Amino acid sequence: MRKLSVFLALVLVGLGVATGQAAASVSVFRVMLAPTATGDPDASGVAVLRIDLDKQQVCYDIVVRNIDRPAEPAPGIGSAHIHVLPGGGIVVDLETQFRETGTDTYVATGCVSAGADVLAAILAHPEQYYVNVHTALFPGGAVQGSLRG
Repeated sequence: MRKLSVFLALVLVGLGVATGQAAASVSVFRVMLAPTATGDPDASGVAVLRIDLDKQQVCYDIVVRNIDRPAEPAPGIGSAHIHVLPGGGIVVDLETQFRETGTDTYVATGCVSAGADVLAAILAHPEQYYVNVHTALFPGGAVQGSLRG
């Protein structure tokens, strides 16, 4: 049953990519999420980000598995973000609301506003940005992945 849930979640993520490219100004990033050196060693996932510079918006579909429930590392920070290198500061809080779809499998979808300058910087140098998902056990990030173009 868990494999079916993960498969269905990935299909939904794929549909989001197919339907998210309606406007020419939308850039799509498929981000493979994996444990960091200090993250959850058996966790994995995928994030599909659709960045629309004209609307100043980031839409996302995120699936994580073999992970505890995503949680804010501190109140008001959010459980998933886009960070910038080298310092790792948060540039976009994805304001995720993860829902459980199976044992240790969580999905979040939504859209958030972001400044045009931030989005333009991400689009100009996606290799300098990464997505990460936090849990209570791994407040520094359970999984993360680069937006490499």
